[in-house]
Amino acid sequence: MNSTQLWPTEKARPFVAVVCTVPLLGEAMESALDFADVRSFSAGADLTGLLGWLRPDALIVDSEAGAAEALAFAGKHELPVLHVSVQAHALRLFRSGAWEDVGSGSEPEPEMVRNVLAGVLFARGGVAR
Repeated sequence: MNSTQLWPTEKARPFVAVVCTVPLLGEAMESALDFADVRSFSAGADLTGLLGWLRPDALIVDSEAGAAEALAFAGKHELPVLHVSVQAHALRLFRSGAWEDVGSGSEPEPEMVRNVLAGVLFARGGVAR
């Protein structure tokens, strides 16, 4: 690494940003997503600016507002966004310009989130139905 290069150009693991209103979600994702570098951020103003500087491989949000704000950036940069709604017992994935319900109607479990993100980041042929 030289003086103008802060991080190596090749990443060994995908970077997943978790932007949440409930800090416990960030902690749960950090332990469940053992295949990724996971960083949690408090939900706040200017999510688009944060994403522009972070450039994650995937994003997890836990609020409707966070999901809505991430759409413009996600669409332009082909960023998969996973919206985890514990209150609504929903798990939605935004990719290829559309939301897709990927939950089973029960409370989203960390293992389910892990499986969906692993599939999005590593699958070769898409989701098996």
